[in-house]
Amino acid sequence: MDILTLELFGVTASQALRELGQVLDRDPGIPLRIVGEDETVLHNVQRLLERRFRPFRLVSADARAWRVDAEAKPTATVPPSPPPPPPVLVLRSALTPGDRALGRRLLLGVLSHIRPGTPWVCLAHEALELLEDPLALEILGRLESQGIPMRVSAGSRAFHRLETAFDELEDVVWQDLAARGAVTVI
Repeated sequence: MDILTLELFGVTASQALRELGQVLDRDPGIPLRIVGEDETVLHNVQRLLERRFRPFRLVSADARAWRVDAEAKPTATVPPSPPPPPPVLVLRSALTPGDRALGRRLLLGVLSHIRPGTPWVCLAHEALELLEDPLALEILGRLESQGIPMRVSAGSRAFHRLETAFDELEDVVWQDLAARGAVTVI
């Protein structure tokens, strides 16, 4: 196995860190042997390796020189998982403008494609009309059976004096997310 040797004799701590940083960025998969003589440089090298999650061991340190062996950076074998989908806020009972019946069918089509792992779907404002539509209730029930919690805006439910089997969601929760662009609004 190849080992890259980095000699840090006669350099300042900042020069040593700059050189080591460049090597770590350029060759993350190669083990390193770092040698030097200054104790301050040694301390800074160890701290940088710790921050970069490079396992290392101090092999020797005496009055004249020191040596640190750093392992290659482990490579990730698991691909990163995609970020979870954001929560969904439904404000309408149909996509508008245009024909309302078509708009309702299209909206229900969108709802039926909500991804698993969505934290919740909240009905607010005009979307509470969906609770009177058997097809909409079937789709919302299917989402719940897939583990996607259904919620109803507390303020909208109180305004319409509506009883529902879905849990309430305090409006401040979805309003804060909507203001930050952290919720999908339909």
